[in-house]
Amino acid sequence: MPVCPPLQFAALPNGQLAFRSRGDGEAVVFLHGLLGSSKSWAFQFAHLSRNYRVIAWDAPGYGQSALVSASIDAYIQALCGLVASIGRPRISLVGHSMGGAVAACFAARFPELVSRLVLSCSHAGYGDPQAAPMPSKFESRMREFYGIGPIAYGANRARDLLPASVPTCVFDHAAEIASEVNPEGLRRATRMLQRADNRSLLPTLRMPILVLTGEMDTDVRPDLKADLLRLTPMTRHVEMPGVGHAPYFEMPDSYSELIEGFLSEEQQE
Repeated sequence: MPVCPPLQFAALPNGQLAFRSRGDGEAVVFLHGLLGSSKSWAFQFAHLSRNYRVIAWDAPGYGQSALVSASIDAYIQALCGLVASIGRPRISLVGHSMGGAVAACFAARFPELVSRLVLSCSHAGYGDPQAAPMPSKFESRMREFYGIGPIAYGANRARDLLPASVPTCVFDHAAEIASEVNPEGLRRATRMLQRADNRSLLPTLRMPILVLTGEMDTDVRPDLKADLLRLTPMTRHVEMPGVGHAPYFEMPDSYSELIEGFLSEEQQE
């Protein structure tokens, strides 16, 4: 299993934001999903940092990053702070699942900062009303977390996320990441994604966009995937055969090569 670079910290008004960085060149910022962290991108650090500066955050409330309110505006503000700390005029953004909702919203609000956008197994947000209750799936998982403890909880989440065919080292890495979740950070991120609604923003995007989906992904509902593709202009869509909701773990070489090909092709134009 590749080793991730060490944590660094950006100072934000509400507290620190943790991230990892490796390589030089054009900055590519990775935003993980609800079950992830900056460590989710171990394979991408190894593959892409040969030609790019690869940066991955621990989203607010994950790892050693400070909590923020459960609104997409607060996550966008945190991402603004990270991007400012990078010191590059423009970045490419890769957002997976929950991270894709944040990435798309950021790109719509600050198009001058984003040269390319990759949306991985993602959607526009659920668009639930502010008063909607927390999803029952979240409540069930929190009961499980406190009932069996973080180690067993992490192993269960890895079994949900990954096919049985992945190497043991990949399974163990995914389980470790899930076991390290901050329950309050997960609650706020879940609430943020529940309320997020990028449907009016997606048609305004004008940078090149790559949408990656998994043929076997059951986490993103078919209607949400269809909405993302219908509403997002300038999009290239690649569905990865036989892949579920974690292509960065399931087929890391193919996943990294698709992203690298997209980035390098656009650089040449």
